[in-house]
Amino acid sequence: MTMSGISLEKGNHQVVIGNPVLANKLQFSDSQTNQRDGYLQASVAVMNKTDTSISLDYHFYWYDVNGLEISQPTTTWRTLTINPGQVLLLQALAPITAATQYRIAVRDANNCSIINR
Repeated sequence: MTMSGISLEKGNHQVVIGNPVLANKLQFSDSQTNQRDGYLQASVAVMNKTDTSISLDYHFYWYDVNGLEISQPTTTWRTLTINPGQVLLLQALAPITAATQYRIAVRDANNCSIINR
């Protein structure tokens, strides 16, 4: 699949931004996972490279050992505001213990029409 924007891959983890303008304003690093009581916990650091605040929506998608997406009862996007030069940690805990991989999608909270999943 071809997409515009940015993709940060580390092992079986990805950050996907379908908006190239937004992708140029952010820097992602330190994609990490660990186990917490048998559940996969994922985190990714994001930095605002601009001189203005940015409102972001983000959502974690979870996958099993076969790469199949794990169904979630509700698809909830989390919203945050990241100030100029600020680094924030986006993190989540998998909904079930079968999760072994994740992908995080990020979009502009003020322009939700551009989503790459």
